[in-house]
Amino acid sequence: MSRVARTVRPVDVPVVMQRVSDAALPFESRWSLRSLRRVDRDLHDRLLEQQSLYHEALITGDATEVEEQSAAMCRGWTAVTRVMEAVGAEDDAYLLGHDPKTGTTVAIGENRHCIDRVRDVHGERVVWLTPDEIATLFAGIEGFKTIAAVKQHFPGAEIIDLHPNEPAKADR
Repeated sequence: MSRVARTVRPVDVPVVMQRVSDAALPFESRWSLRSLRRVDRDLHDRLLEQQSLYHEALITGDATEVEEQSAAMCRGWTAVTRVMEAVGAEDDAYLLGHDPKTGTTVAIGENRHCIDRVRDVHGERVVWLTPDEIATLFAGIEGFKTIAAVKQHFPGAEIIDLHPNEPAKADR
């Protein structure tokens, strides 16, 4: 019995991963998977299933399987992006805050893929911050310690305006 040698061509995993990342960018720069789940639960579940197959192929698959699963993953990202656009889903991958006095606009989000989208939609002057950066700033500025104490005691309190050099109205 003769054995036929199977030629397995190598796969350039970083190139494949970049291709999938590029396909995910239009979705991830605008929406969360939570938002997709609200819009189309079946499509959400199928995308997660495909992600699992793709990740498994990267770990244990041969070159053909990696290519097939990465191509399917790219098609999946394209499909979910089209669905979200078709229903007019609002961006939810980041939060915006605006100070009307200074004109400062801040966008807060985890996914750095959002930065270009945020700047395209809301202007070049938007400051991008991650939640960890916000926590570091908040903890490091003395004046925020008072705000933190108030918000811990009154969780629903909201800071609308600051008047640091004026006495409180009740103190007048």
